[in-house]
Amino acid sequence: MAQKPRVKKSLGACGYAKTSPPVSVLSPTTKILNIEIPFDDALRLNVAIDECVHRLNSYDRATKAGKQSGLILVVHFPSQRITVHERKITGGEA
Repeated sequence: MAQKPRVKKSLGACGYAKTSPPVSVLSPTTKILNIEIPFDDALRLNVAIDECVHRLNSYDRATKAGKQSGLILVVHFPSQRITVHERKITGGEA
C-alpha cells in the first residue's frame, strides 16, 4: 500500500535560544514575551517569512480570499522552535 506524500505544513522554521520571562513562569497576565534568536536562526526565520510574503503577494487582493490571506508565526515551547505558516486571517480579538 503506497503512502500519501507528506504535505508541507510550514514554509520554514528556526530555533530560538530563550524567552524572557521564562516559559515556566508565563501566566495569563503576561503582556510581553521576548524571544532571543541567534543570528543563524534569524536568517532562517527571515527566509521563511520572505517565502510566505512572496506567496501571499501572488494572490489577487481584489478577492475575499486574497484579502484574508496572511502569515502566522507558531512558537513551539517544548522544542524551542518557531514555524511560519500561511493562513486565512479572520477578524477577532487582537
